Amino acid sequence: MKVKSLSEVKELIASPGFLAWWQELSAARGAEASALERLDEIMTQSTLMDFRADLAQKNAIDTLYRAGGCEDSASKLLADATALENRSFEVVATFEEHRFKVSELWYRLGAAEKGLEEIRERVQRFKELIEAAGADRAKRREAEAELSGAGVEQRKAEREHRQIHEDYEREAQRKMKLWDEVERMWASSAELNLLVSEKRAEGKKIRRRAERLFREAEDCKQKGRALRAEAEQQSHEAAQRAARSAELMRAARELFGCAVGGEFLYWRPREDQSGALCLSLIADSDAYNIEIKPLGIYRVEKQRGVEFLEPAQEAPRHEEEDGRFEEYFLKGRKGRIREVAAETTGT
Repeated sequence: MKVKSLSEVKELIASPGFLAWWQELSAARGAEASALERLDEIMTQSTLMDFRADLAQKNAIDTLYRAGGCEDSASKLLADATALENRSFEVVATFEEHRFKVSELWYRLGAAEKGLEEIRERVQRFKELIEAAGADRAKRREAEAELSGAGVEQRKAEREHRQIHEDYEREAQRKMKLWDEVERMWASSAELNLLVSEKRAEGKKIRRRAERLFREAEDCKQKGRALRAEAEQQSHEAAQRAARSAELMRAARELFGCAVGGEFLYWRPREDQSGALCLSLIADSDAYNIEIKPLGIYRVEKQRGVEFLEPAQEAPRHEEEDGRFEEYFLKGRKGRIREVAAETTGT
């Protein structure tokens, strides 16, 4: 690290060589920053693709389970519908038995009604014979005897008719209940069959959705692999850019006689042995105690370094010392010695 005054540092950074170096460093660092930014973007996209692939895979598996659930529900509904149909066949068989029984009771009821009607007609005829017999006691007694026997038959026929009618009504009601049960079973079976069809269709639709999700997951995985490959290339490019920036920073040590940091170049000041001059290579308004700008020259203390920065200023000089300094460089060292000797000898 060479000794330089502030004016020398200013002259240095205004020189064509330094400006060319600075332009090349700025371009290299800009390219490095762009490469890192692109790498970060690619890695973000890659992570997002991996996340989307995992999420799509999970959703596909869950959806596939849902499709299986629909198919299981369809199978259960089909089993219930089949059981109802089988049960309805048994109820239909029972219904047919009762239908035959009700039909038989219907025929018996019709015969009983006809027999009862005939007996009633006989009773009415015997009543008419009794009235027609008038004073003929023999005919009256004969007609009354017939009427008495017919009356007994009528009461018996009425009891039989009433019993058959009650049996018919009871069995007819049971037959209707059986038929209602058959129709209810058929309706339930038809409803279940419709639900079976719907569940199967829903299962197919959900399964197709699961297949789309699996394809989406695979697409995301492929994109993720492609992005990781691109990220590897971009990382290599960023490393090359960083290497070029580091190479230029190392070259600055030899070119400009300075100590090289990450963001500053340093020189020992000619006027101040307790500090150092540093040249900022960045712009920053937050990290340091003052706002710094690119190619700004600042003074720092050796112990604290860039923890405390202050703008570099020319060291103050006394008037007499300035005169002697100028005289030394204007007249030369030998001329000054001759003048001093003359003053001493008085010549």
